[in-house]
Amino acid sequence: MSEGACEGRLEEEVLRVHVGDSELVKVLLEYFEQQADCVAIRISDSEIEVSLIGSFRTETHDAAVRDLVTGFRRSHPEAHALHLAGNGSMDAV
Repeated sequence: MSEGACEGRLEEEVLRVHVGDSELVKVLLEYFEQQADCVAIRISDSEIEVSLIGSFRTETHDAAVRDLVTGFRRSHPEAHALHLAGNGSMDAV
């Protein structure tokens, strides 16, 4: 994914995932790349920005990204420290 893949998107349509483990970031990026209409970029050693392509209300977009992260955690128990941040909030997933 390119560094600027989320540029130009409305801020409320991008969620930041705080991973905490730089090795797990690589695995999570691969997971997001396998999802339809999903753009994910690594923005630091332990963070990813995720955006879904399409017309979403903010709540719907955030819930869909949260569902993707929850699905990832089910198959990766070591991902216990994942947190989502966006729209002025941070939530444990």
